[in-house]
Amino acid sequence: MVSYGSGLPGGIFLPILTLGALNGALMGQIFIMLGWIPATYMVNFIVIGMAAYFACIGKAPFTAIILIVEMVGSITHILPLALVSLIAYLVVDILNGAPIYTSLLQRLLKNKNQQLSINDLVTIEIPVLAGGLMEDCLVQDLPLPPKALITLVKRSDEVLIPSGDLVLRPGDLVYLRLKKANLEKIKSLGYELN
Repeated sequence: MVSYGSGLPGGIFLPILTLGALNGALMGQIFIMLGWIPATYMVNFIVIGMAAYFACIGKAPFTAIILIVEMVGSITHILPLALVSLIAYLVVDILNGAPIYTSLLQRLLKNKNQQLSINDLVTIEIPVLAGGLMEDCLVQDLPLPPKALITLVKRSDEVLIPSGDLVLRPGDLVYLRLKKANLEKIKSLGYELN
């Protein structure tokens, strides 16, 4: 909570591994106290706990296996890591858990009111016609739907940056990025679309 909530770089990678190691140590300690395993296997439980926790939180079992094998520097744990990581992944999948990074991104976008999918946007090309609505008009004075963005203006072979004081001339092509839902609004404003 502190690592991610602070907003500082570093994210939640280390806390995930730490919590996994703690869970593995807890399970190992329980098994040792019950006399089911000797104390020499405690390190194995810590390593396997990290992989299992990372696999279920990130929903990335193969990444967890490779990451922990690389951290440990030995392939002796690869079979138990694979088994436990896949089981952890399946349990989270059955419980309809979402990957942590996807969940955090959705929450971030929701908090910023930016739940706009790339598929909801479209770029259209509008020609500036002689005698038309856009002829000799400043870019800043164009009537546009909310959150529409002029990305560039082409004049002959030249690409112009669409600053507010750019005057549009007949023959220019204006590239506009907007929501698909606003396409009809653009037509109703009197723009001719290519």
